[in-house]
Amino acid sequence: MKKLATLAATLLASALAWTPAQAQTTLTISSWLPPTHIITKDMLMGWAKEVETATQGRVKSRLLPKAVASPPGTFDAVRDGLADVSISVHGYTPGRFPMTKMAEFPFIGDSAEAISVAYYRTYMKHMAKLDEHKGLVMLGLMTHGPGQIYMTKQKVTELADLSNQKIRVGGGVVVDVTKAIGAVPLLKPASETYEIMKSGIADGIFFPKDSVPAFKLVPWSTT
Repeated sequence: MKKLATLAATLLASALAWTPAQAQTTLTISSWLPPTHIITKDMLMGWAKEVETATQGRVKSRLLPKAVASPPGTFDAVRDGLADVSISVHGYTPGRFPMTKMAEFPFIGDSAEAISVAYYRTYMKHMAKLDEHKGLVMLGLMTHGPGQIYMTKQKVTELADLSNQKIRVGGGVVVDVTKAIGAVPLLKPASETYEIMKSGIADGIFFPKDSVPAFKLVPWSTT
């Protein structure tokens, strides 16, 4: 099974006001992901570095030591000015961003890069006018790569092995898919995965491969 959770856009609370060459603007970046995670380290901070270069140093960025809100509260936190830039997952707030669910269907592709490019172009052409991100400036959209199944104990060789197993999911279409294959979905942010796997609250997770070491799940995971 491949799960495509939509990692939602990096957001600005308001558009940058360009200032004289000598002035400097500092943007605050909030991330609920670990600082070593590829999304924080390479995506958010990589974007910040490109902005600083493009503005010849007039716009710098600072990563906050702690996230200003829980993952589901990130959109509102940026909208309310608690941080200037952040990233979140549309599926963490069910029903709020229905148009983004188009990127979550299984088997639509095997590459995060290809799916993300197609997703962004399709969204901007057909969905942006619906203004689901009102109060925010959406800088980008992406999906992660094809998901995999990781279990604490149960070996999975066929769908029946997932029957009644409690599976952590990120929300969206994958909740419906999890139910359809007979498992029990647990809607939890990725940042809580370590705790719910270690404590036994969840029997398994649907996760992209790169997130397993990023969230320190390797000691409890099998494929």
